[in-house]
Amino acid sequence: MSDAALPKSRSLVDRVVHAIGHDIIANSLPPGTQLPNEAEWCERLGVSRSVLREGLRVLVSKKLIDIKSRSGGRVRDKSTWNLLDPDILLWLGQTEDQDTYVTELFELRRVIEPAAVALAAGRISSPQLADLRAAYQEMVKAGEDPKLFLEPDARFHRIILGAVGNSLFRALAETVAVALDITLRLSLAAPKGQQQSLPLHKKVVDAIAKGDGKAAAAAMLALVNASERDVSEARALRARKRQSKPKKTNGTRLI
Repeated sequence: MSDAALPKSRSLVDRVVHAIGHDIIANSLPPGTQLPNEAEWCERLGVSRSVLREGLRVLVSKKLIDIKSRSGGRVRDKSTWNLLDPDILLWLGQTEDQDTYVTELFELRRVIEPAAVALAAGRISSPQLADLRAAYQEMVKAGEDPKLFLEPDARFHRIILGAVGNSLFRALAETVAVALDITLRLSLAAPKGQQQSLPLHKKVVDAIAKGDGKAAAAAMLALVNASERDVSEARALRARKRQSKPKKTNGTRLI
């Protein structure tokens, strides 16, 4: 069981959910696998039966496992998983084929974010617009420091999602927020840097301020497309760096 799947800041129940859920997504517990009994789980995870049972109930709600009174727990087929669940989305990002996964994340963003910003342009409140402008200014001040740029960039998009004011849409907001965070982090090493995206962010802000939903949607689509290019370039750069590193065998560099 991966230690990386046990965030220390989370509750014991959350740690159980992340430990088992991550192993299921990573195929360490393939579909159809009979889960260990409670005593074995408790010993392995170092938790009480009540904590374990609560964690397993959460995994049932995510449609990762089934639990029956006589046969115990079993991992469900991937076709039944709730792939829009934010936790599952995050675990997939740690384990799935990255080419397919990144493509699907951006397809999700292209469908939802332009529609969201078009609605937000007609509904955003004055305080929300002020927060959006403040997030943009923080991105400007961050320069090319990726760590300083990431937080206001993610907040910029979340403010737009929150400004829609649709209760059904809000159910998707956390999923989109996770997709945002993953793709933004993947783009941090873009060769051209982060500042290149500022003009597009500014177009989004200006269109929303004018209440122009059509222009806001067009600007957001351009921003998402540019982000996908950044991610592709950043991943290609990382791959080239890995290939250029000298290989060693038995402590001797290979020439």
